[in-house]
Amino acid sequence: MIMGKPMILISSITYAMKSRDILFSYGIKAYVERKSGGNTAGCGYSIYVPDRTDEAERILRDAGVKILGRAERDGSS
Repeated sequence: MIMGKPMILISSITYAMKSRDILFSYGIKAYVERKSGGNTAGCGYSIYVPDRTDEAERILRDAGVKILGRAERDGSS
């Protein structure tokens, strides 16, 4: 079964970069990605978190990062 890429949708590029740094400090790999397509909320950035996505979202919320939601992106790209 092919799984999509777990993405955490972030309100701005500034928060996306801050989120990546916060998660790295917890030993969680996270990558800032520009969302593609016309249906984007906020600035159109998200954090790709390959593992521990639920924990990562909890950490970011506790740190005061505004999370717009979650999405699974097709992992084929």
